[in-house]
Amino acid sequence: MGRRQKKSLGLKLKYFLILLVFEIFIFVYLMIKNNFYLIVCLISINCFSQNNEIGLFVGGTNYIGDVGPTRYIDPGRFEGSRTKSLTNNYAFGVLYKKHFNDRIAARIQINFAKIGSNDNWKGSAVYRKQRGKKFSNTISNEIGLGVDFNFFKFDIKEDIFQMTPYIHTGIVFLSYNALHYPNGIDTAKKYDKKSTFAVPITLGYKIKPLKSFIIAFEISAKQTFSDNLDGSYPQFENMNLNSQKAFGSDLSKDWYIFSGFTFTYIFGSEPCYCPN
Repeated sequence: MGRRQKKSLGLKLKYFLILLVFEIFIFVYLMIKNNFYLIVCLISINCFSQNNEIGLFVGGTNYIGDVGPTRYIDPGRFEGSRTKSLTNNYAFGVLYKKHFNDRIAARIQINFAKIGSNDNWKGSAVYRKQRGKKFSNTISNEIGLGVDFNFFKFDIKEDIFQMTPYIHTGIVFLSYNALHYPNGIDTAKKYDKKSTFAVPITLGYKIKPLKSFIIAFEISAKQTFSDNLDGSYPQFENMNLNSQKAFGSDLSKDWYIFSGFTFTYIFGSEPCYCPN
């Protein structure tokens, strides 16, 4: 590679890093106020990069905490008939990936989800069934920044069928309804809107059946920094007068799990350098 080529590549990398840092600051500042602008920002970064994926995530959710069953993977758990499962615990979102090589990619993802649980559901401990608590919550403005690592070589530029397991982790910001159980009521009620962070631990498997499309199935367990997704640990003024006492264990924070599919489109092209 000649001096001119090296200089051109260095400038492109410099501009990409500057733009990436700028985009991250914009995401953090506007993550609550304007989700539409976030999606525009997510797409605009592609003008300066190659080896990209953009697409959708759809799946089911389940919760692990102080209310209901403690099954680790139980997507779309429902109350009542099976036909209601899609309206109770679900998740969907948009994602963008920037591939640095055939093993590592950065990911930005925006999700919306419904989670909930019930002490009376099958699999709950006996003492929970006797207690009879239940809740439903909304995870909104969930924005994740992280890294994917492929176990096998996965070169999205190659026009061949490929597959590989992968893992993902990073940091997630999310908003949720702060809940409590009013005196004499076993169904959690909203009293405020709050935000927190979570750490995702994701295991997935993906295939590339066509030149420009990738399909993946993944399970993502997210440990939050909140202990009140289920209403078990409310904190607000005059709580002792209007709400039941806190309950459950304080040894671990609340978790929620996404299990679902991503469908992504590959775009961008390799840079073309002119000869000296």
